[in-house]
Amino acid sequence: MNACSLSKTLILLGFALGAYGCTTGERSAKADSSPKEHTGLEPATREQDAKPFYRPKGTGPAYWGPGDLYTFLATGAETNDAYFQFEALVPKGGGPPPHIHRGEDESFYLVRGTLEMHLGDKTVKASAGDFVNIPRGTVHYFKNVGDEAALMLATFVPAGMEKFFEEVFPVAVDRTATPPPLTDELVKKMTEAAPKHRLEILPPGKADNGR
Repeated sequence: MNACSLSKTLILLGFALGAYGCTTGERSAKADSSPKEHTGLEPATREQDAKPFYRPKGTGPAYWGPGDLYTFLATGAETNDAYFQFEALVPKGGGPPPHIHRGEDESFYLVRGTLEMHLGDKTVKASAGDFVNIPRGTVHYFKNVGDEAALMLATFVPAGMEKFFEEVFPVAVDRTATPPPLTDELVKKMTEAAPKHRLEILPPGKADNGR
């Protein structure tokens, strides 16, 4: 190999080592510095997103839902958009109209009381300690058929549905008050805001069509 060929070989080798690392063969930090798309489905890995937090009882933002009281426990801003969780206090006869979430899976854990839950074409009577999972795209709704207020934890994965709550439901200033009943005005407001939150509100007659 003449001097010219040797010089070209060394230059090419230098570029290769600079891009992949001299000893490990891995790409350099500079090569991996391009921004990655954030979907909201990945776990919180960055230090600023993984900080734990403590929320004392009754201190989360609260809203009057469709006949219910919703208290936020964890929002997307606090979970790196991984999930949204809230506590629902459902008085006797309370519950939302039939609806479908197109972008989130939802689950319920019943802490107290009894709820009649409609899941697609099935109806179950859930009581304290029961868990219900609702995949996205499933028609569902619930109603308190017991004699006492029901209390449950609801979780959306990924987060985002809290934005719908904030837009549509009034802030609960006095959390000890009785939740107002579901009105036609609130249903209209929910229906108009639903599409931009990947949510579909259904008339009661369509609730039996399942997914």
